[in-house]
Amino acid sequence: MVSNILRWSANGLLVLVLSIILLITSFRMAASIRETGMRAQLAPRTGHLVPTRSGGVFVQEKGPANGIPVVLFHGTAAWSELWRQTSDALASAGFHVIALDLPPFGFSDRPGGYTRQDQAARINDVLDTLEAPPAIIVGHSFGAGAATELVMRYPDRARALVLVDAALGLTATPSAAPWVIQPQWIREILVSLTITNPIATQTLLQSMIAKKERALPEYVAILQRPLAQRDSTSDIADWLYYFLGTDTNAASADRTAYAKLEVPVAILWGDKDTITPVEQARDLQTLLPPETDLTLLPGLGHIPQIEDPGMFNDALLKTLGKL
Repeated sequence: MVSNILRWSANGLLVLVLSIILLITSFRMAASIRETGMRAQLAPRTGHLVPTRSGGVFVQEKGPANGIPVVLFHGTAAWSELWRQTSDALASAGFHVIALDLPPFGFSDRPGGYTRQDQAARINDVLDTLEAPPAIIVGHSFGAGAATELVMRYPDRARALVLVDAALGLTATPSAAPWVIQPQWIREILVSLTITNPIATQTLLQSMIAKKERALPEYVAILQRPLAQRDSTSDIADWLYYFLGTDTNAASADRTAYAKLEVPVAILWGDKDTITPVEQARDLQTLLPPETDLTLLPGLGHIPQIEDPGMFNDALLKTLGKL
């Protein structure tokens, strides 16, 4: 009797494990079936590809060509189109907006090499090709790392730096996650369950913002659009290994480097941010020159530019005016 119960329990557990494996594997298979699109078909006509030494970078420009350039770096799984309302506001104020897609996201080429140094060199090439004068560099979330790296490694490129809910990892402890996810297939399954899974997009977006109702269908569609490109899951899985690791060779990973920045710096931060809590903003402010301004955006979370575009754009324009 007892042996029968144990045998049934073992069989039941085996069936459960196999069912779970089949389920998560099906998400990876679904991603392969779904990801068949080509950039030429999916990318907006408002953008163009700028050649660099590590592949083309997709850029959307707006505003007068002779305006002060403002370069917009997006966050994780986003791309230049998520800056649309901010781009419009900046262009209307006379700035030359350069919103770009940091690979492997958006419609840029995905050549591998996703460290902050790689991204900074890539965007330096973009600005060189565009013959852009010194620009105001704006970095949001994980894109703030590449933005800060650009300013530190290529100081002549920048006239000011604005950090928005910056995910710089300056207070993080080294993670053991890369050892766990070292096999490519594990990372691909994780990505297919989350970033490239269309069922999860709205939930993931809501988890990052304080105003949950702002996870609008239009933003969900924007986030999903580039993910229909071929090999999105495997390409983002390559990036994930870097993202969950430590970028110890990055200049922007050195807490002491921030006091040496030679350009004006400003910080904008949602005071309800749970991804990079406001304590990180205050810590960052202590590392920067004493005159650095910190502007808290009341009631907003990690993606303030979509949670309340009006409030965010007003705050950004006022900040640029001060800089």
